[in-house]
Amino acid sequence: MYLLDTTTVSDYLRGNVEVLNKLKSISPQLIAISSITKFEIEYGLRKKPSLRKIYQPPLEAMYAQTKDIEFNTIVAIEAAKIRDELVKAGTPIGLADLLISAIARYHKLIIVTSNTKHFLKVQNLQLEDWKL
Repeated sequence: MYLLDTTTVSDYLRGNVEVLNKLKSISPQLIAISSITKFEIEYGLRKKPSLRKIYQPPLEAMYAQTKDIEFNTIVAIEAAKIRDELVKAGTPIGLADLLISAIARYHKLIIVTSNTKHFLKVQNLQLEDWKL
């Protein structure tokens, strides 16, 4: 199962051909979006309200077809483990990427992102970049 990161959802909204083609080739039942990504997208739309009219319809369509993965207590414990690992290694990452990593690692999901820089620091994560 795939977990779409914020960059991938943004690429979808902007009409990136590679991302659109890959999404069309995979069953929506195999696609998930985390509550953290939904938070980041919502915050971005609040910062730029003019984009809401453009992006809200395709965003709602995407949300309706994909699985919603929430951040919960079990995932919070996984996030604490990851943060501890990264701090000990001297390679901390941002909070949103940390929380998305925890969701993916706990549920054994493949993170789809073109922003691999931070996610590569987390052990035992699977990543795919659909823009390549």
